[in-house]
Amino acid sequence: MAMTKRAVNLLLAGIAVILATVAAFSIYLKSEHPVVRVPLVPNASSSEISENRAAEAAADRLATLEEMILKDPQNAQIRTQLGNVYYDLGQYQKAIDAYQESLKLQPNDPNVETDEATCYHYLGQHDKALEILDNVLAYRPNFSQAMFNKGVVLIKGNDKIQDGIAVWETLLRTNPDFPQKAEVENMISRLRQSAK
Repeated sequence: MAMTKRAVNLLLAGIAVILATVAAFSIYLKSEHPVVRVPLVPNASSSEISENRAAEAAADRLATLEEMILKDPQNAQIRTQLGNVYYDLGQYQKAIDAYQESLKLQPNDPNVETDEATCYHYLGQHDKALEILDNVLAYRPNFSQAMFNKGVVLIKGNDKIQDGIAVWETLLRTNPDFPQKAEVENMISRLRQSAK
């Protein structure tokens, strides 16, 4: 059964909420500035979650995170979570703003900077995305997500297919246990076939 775009978006939104909660709990356990658990949508399959309910959950989450920032303005993780919600909602400029505030408090976070670069890519600012990814790779040379995203930006954003393939090959060589290894190998193979 084919899923509609709306169903896929709702599924992804549900997964993002679950992942954000897990990340917040993990941060809570490791941080001296704990992040409070934000309420989730009740247990329901993705097909049962209505678009309005997902929007309400996102609005509630944003309001909760804004309150948390007011109470603990020096907590970078809360600002990162705010950026993640905006990212999941496709509000990339707002996500960038939140990520930049997080990075002011906790610089050189490769995960946050990689997400920021992805937002710039989605906004069509591919050179800015590459600048950020290159910065991440300067202080974390084999950071797999930045390497993967750099390949995407080079291929899809700048139409530099050979450069993107080269980055992905380096990714696979330096990170042999990369979780999406098979997917990357398949993409490289398809790109090479289409170039013939």
